Amino acid sequence: MVPQQLNGFLLHRREYRETSYLTDFFTAELGKISAVVKGVRGNKGDKKSLLQSFQPLLISISGKHELRNLNQLESSASMFRLAGHHLFSAMYINEILNRLLPKEVPHPELYCLYQETLALLNTGCKIEPCLREFEISLLNELGYGFDLNYDYENEQAVEPDGEYCLVLEQGVKRVGAEFKGNNRFSGDALLQMSQLIWNPASLHCAKSINRLALSQLLGPKPLKSRELFQQTWKIKQKNTV
Repeated sequence: MVPQQLNGFLLHRREYRETSYLTDFFTAELGKISAVVKGVRGNKGDKKSLLQSFQPLLISISGKHELRNLNQLESSASMFRLAGHHLFSAMYINEILNRLLPKEVPHPELYCLYQETLALLNTGCKIEPCLREFEISLLNELGYGFDLNYDYENEQAVEPDGEYCLVLEQGVKRVGAEFKGNNRFSGDALLQMSQLIWNPASLHCAKSINRLALSQLLGPKPLKSRELFQQTWKIKQKNTV
């Protein structure tokens, strides 16, 4: 049975028929849900104004099918008003959540982390550690995390002075000097990443490992938020030359 009221955030909306939207929400109670919001396009009502990303919401839905109807919508707190790279980072989080979360499977801990991450980005925090920690938690929540402290092939603990590579769906294994490529990480960086100790080496390691793992799940379709970030960065660089 669908709860009478859900706490959530809008992940994505797109036009549907002449006057409606198809929407995806991340909710505390049901995880990701999809709903039709009827008759809101083309007007300036409260419901349309609340259909914005990063606005905490209370919603009610009805219907027995996978695509439900949104009945009520109201604000539950002030909107996170993000800007610049912090906005693009939050858009990236919304996009990977929308593409990876299964429908109507609750993820209460991930939902709390999502709120905390938005709050951190809203304070102007350092972006890289914030994103890497969210990605790690998302992979763990979906069952695709890996043990960075243990060499699965040699059945030994990862050593700080060793060199390792990531094997998707397996973990990390030690490699020799002959191993080439971007998928090569120091044991020290892996151990620091596992403990969320951030410095340039461990952040680089986390970005590479998380991107490899997420790419397998996301498939070949590019992330729109990443493309937007790159386009904006190029324009900024051009204007400052």
